[in-house]
Amino acid sequence: MSKSTHKSLKQQAALKTFTSSLLTGAVGLGLAIYLHYKLSEQGLNPSLLSDFVMFYGIAIVVILVFAALFAFLNHRTLASSLDDIQQISHALPLLSAKKYDDAKVIFDNIKDEFTLVEVEELRATSLQLARVLEEMDVISVTRRQQVHETSEILRKERDFVKNLLDTAQLFIMTVDADFKITMFNDHGEKLTGYKEQDVLNSDVSRFFPAGNWTEAQTFFHELLEGNINIAQQDSELIDKEGRIRNISWLHSRLESAHTGSQLLSVGLDMTEKKEAEKRIVWLAEHDPLTDLCNRRKFTEEFEKSLRTAIRYKHNNALLFLDLDQFKDINDTSGHAAGDELLKLVAKTLKKVTRFTDLVARLGGDEFAILLPESDDIGAVTLSQKIISELNKIQLEYGSVRHKVSTSIGIVNFPLIDATVHELMGYADLAMYKAKSKGKGTYHVFSPDDETKEQLETRVFWKHQIEQALEEKLFVLHYQPILNITTSKISHYEVLIRMKNPQTGEMRAPAKFIQVAEEVGLIQSIDQYVIKQGVSQLARLQQQGMNVKLAINLSGSVVDAPVLLPLLKKLFKSTNVDPTGLIFEVTETAAVSNFQQAKLMMTAVKALGCQFSLDDFGVGFASFNYMRQLPVDIIKIDGIFIKDLDNNAHDQLFVKALVDVAKGLGKKVVAEFVENPEVLKILDQYGVDYAQGYHIGKPEPHVLKETDWSPNVDLTPFISIQDQSAS
Repeated sequence: MSKSTHKSLKQQAALKTFTSSLLTGAVGLGLAIYLHYKLSEQGLNPSLLSDFVMFYGIAIVVILVFAALFAFLNHRTLASSLDDIQQISHALPLLSAKKYDDAKVIFDNIKDEFTLVEVEELRATSLQLARVLEEMDVISVTRRQQVHETSEILRKERDFVKNLLDTAQLFIMTVDADFKITMFNDHGEKLTGYKEQDVLNSDVSRFFPAGNWTEAQTFFHELLEGNINIAQQDSELIDKEGRIRNISWLHSRLESAHTGSQLLSVGLDMTEKKEAEKRIVWLAEHDPLTDLCNRRKFTEEFEKSLRTAIRYKHNNALLFLDLDQFKDINDTSGHAAGDELLKLVAKTLKKVTRFTDLVARLGGDEFAILLPESDDIGAVTLSQKIISELNKIQLEYGSVRHKVSTSIGIVNFPLIDATVHELMGYADLAMYKAKSKGKGTYHVFSPDDETKEQLETRVFWKHQIEQALEEKLFVLHYQPILNITTSKISHYEVLIRMKNPQTGEMRAPAKFIQVAEEVGLIQSIDQYVIKQGVSQLARLQQQGMNVKLAINLSGSVVDAPVLLPLLKKLFKSTNVDPTGLIFEVTETAAVSNFQQAKLMMTAVKALGCQFSLDDFGVGFASFNYMRQLPVDIIKIDGIFIKDLDNNAHDQLFVKALVDVAKGLGKKVVAEFVENPEVLKILDQYGVDYAQGYHIGKPEPHVLKETDWSPNVDLTPFISIQDQSAS
């Protein structure tokens, strides 16, 4: 309401009040005059006329005053109420603007005694409304804040779950009761190549091949019906690029108040694992260098072939190949050249054989070929072809050109009641028979052949070795080694003997060591000797004896990684002083795998042990190996010592060996010292130690005394070359 309108309304109300009061007074006065007039007609005294006029004049004035007073009061009451209504009208919009404090101030200030009751009630109601609205607004704000906080929590939880689903390296999707995809995570997109929008609301069967979908559909029905709680399934999946992946699925049911029952399918990509498993299986059955079958796989297939041949009376053949002088290639050009040559041989063998034949690398330079449905003529023909094709191989490695030849042993089977291992043994012996004829030839095994007797001998000794290991029939003997300078003995070589359980006879190692190497039992013998030798040294040290024991190591132990952990375990359990141990390795064993031998010797020496290079001087590169290998002692091969007093060439060679060894700071041991003359020569050459029957024979115990005296007088000796010079 505008101010002019408000003012005009108050003026009109006052005017109407004044007019109505005036008219009311005028009517009443007129009526009084009229009654007085009628009475005066009946006998009015004229003298009273002036009093009459004065009286009524006063009455009119009074009427006018009261009319004006009523008008003023009505004007004030109405004006006050209108002002209050106007303020209330101005305050009400503040409520909608949520300015409750401002509105309440206005309502509290509206307290006028002239205000109408209705206006006061309106003010009170408006004030109550303001308070209610304020409380409701506070409640609303609180509720909105609570709802916001709850929504924020739910949003964070939703984002967390979504991030969890998207970042998890799992293929996760949900499926409704109609088998439509309702959710599809990021890893599913990466795995399949499809975007989420491309697969939502599409059939889930798209991710299951026909055979797997039948199984998955059965699981889905069972889950939706509540018959099972969870289902596991391995299935293939073809991605967008057409690649096949192996997925391990875990299906379960989800309950939702809004969407009803749904299915949750979580898939783990097993493709790489499956490929790794296949690779492991492949490696377990194949030689990684040549891609041929290995011994394990070949033996399995050989057994199947033998059973089939026996059952259906078929003729099969086995070829056993060994490359001639392959070690020379490794020695001259290194193992890389040897590996390259083995690959060429494998490639050639696969080229000349039938697809039904099985070619295998048994280890090292040994190969085997299984010929199903082949007679004697076929096996011989193939052998001749192999020898011819391998002769064509020429490997140029650096400035050296290598040629290949092979010796082949042939066995036709079934053969009487021979087992797979026996047939392999026959083929092995036939191969050695062929090798004895010269390079590049073959030999066919015959039951009447003398190789059968050799095999039977080897089988006999194999059983003897196994029995000796099991029943502890191996006995250690100790051969004394003389310190030539001090004529004292505090050094022994540990030698092994096999005890015959029936007769008590002690069998020399020459009878069984070679067989042990051939049948793979040499490592067991090595470990037996090491364990017994370390235990004996610990006992001698506990008795206060300051001795050293030299233990021989075979080439298989030098190449194997078992020596170092075995020694550490023994040293800890026996509390032995390892400086009393000397390990002897032959030059041949040390250089067969030179780098491995060097690493092994360095590691063992770090424990406190020493190394001796046995049979020194036989190899063509002895001086080079003596310089490179971390050995402490050089043991000159007995072939140069036993006739030293009668052979000028041996004297020259031994003197040179000693001078070089001394120049490199090595101690020198001479074995096969059989007479005092040889001992005297060694003393003059500066050899440190002597070993042989003249010094002492191997005995099952060490000597109680360290002093040694010769049995005969040693006369001064003049070497042959000195005699020539004089």
